[in-house]
Amino acid sequence: MSVETIPLDRRQRKKAETRQRLLDAASRLFAKQGFEATRPQDIARDADVAVGTFYLHFADRRAAFLAFTERAAEDLLDFARQRVRDEGGFEDRLRSWLEAILDYMGENPGVVGAAFANEAVIGADPRGRAGSLRDRLARGLAEWIGRGISSGNFRADYDPQLVSYAMVGLIQQALTHGTQLGLERDAVLDQITRFCARALVDPDATAPGTRTGEPR
Repeated sequence: MSVETIPLDRRQRKKAETRQRLLDAASRLFAKQGFEATRPQDIARDADVAVGTFYLHFADRRAAFLAFTERAAEDLLDFARQRVRDEGGFEDRLRSWLEAILDYMGENPGVVGAAFANEAVIGADPRGRAGSLRDRLARGLAEWIGRGISSGNFRADYDPQLVSYAMVGLIQQALTHGTQLGLERDAVLDQITRFCARALVDPDATAPGTRTGEPR
């Protein structure tokens, strides 16, 4: 059967499968050696396809990296949502999210670090996509903080967007630093959650244990 007569759905399925193989290969290489050290030909070789096939699916290495970070963000958030305890106040729920992030990092070595390490690549995206891991986490936190302010549980003198990015940066650096130093996991999580709670939660709130939603 010639290429021209292959049913469209079969051709589309094969194309999707090839793109998936390339993205899987890109994810492995970006996680292992970072953006700068990963070339399109490396990704093609790892996926066992021709270099020309890579360019049929991705315009360049940067496009593959964008796809990698978007998938990493989706995977991490899905992983966390399945594990976060649906109970307790802000500090309990934040700690639950941080535990899930650490578990994901343990099961997927290098992925989170690689996704965070090359934010300049995402920031220069002319399409204005906000699929980076940092952006996705910050948006979820901003919504969470906004609901907390509206409910009267969080301090009202914060800009949710600004504070959310500050928190993501703090959390990412603290988790990385704690892991590198070999600090006890519970101690690291306790300090991060305590710091964020003292900064955000209004001590005069009438119902400090009231739930304020969760990052999305």
